[in-house]
Amino acid sequence: MAADSVVIVSHTLTYTPVHNDGDYSPRLIENGKLNQKIIKQRLKLNKKDIDLLARTLITPLKLGETFERGKCFMPHHGILIYKQDKCSFFDICFGCKHFVTSDDIKLSDSLRIITWQKLKAFFKSRKLDYQIPMIQGKEE
Repeated sequence: MAADSVVIVSHTLTYTPVHNDGDYSPRLIENGKLNQKIIKQRLKLNKKDIDLLARTLITPLKLGETFERGKCFMPHHGILIYKQDKCSFFDICFGCKHFVTSDDIKLSDSLRIITWQKLKAFFKSRKLDYQIPMIQGKEE
């Protein structure tokens, strides 16, 4: 909420499996900067969208609520939070409903199914639909 700016992105695959010692897996943020080479789509959010995104992400699981999570972790979407020349991030896989964050973000990815659906809809409605998972030729 106190960010200077928030940008959402879609990107080529990060966190690819390492098969050999020399293999390299690109990251969304490298050396504290956005890895521009992997970005496919980008949108700087306005205040209204930042507030909506923040409210969506902080909706907690209800007591006793669980869901089946996939294991693919092939992230193609990100949230970049800029504050005083520092970039914090979420790297998101909608396929398995998992994200990783920069060390300064203390938020679990154990979100309600409806929260994951809202988050995906947020990206899609803003035309950041690169690699949004499909099921049997139809969108989830």
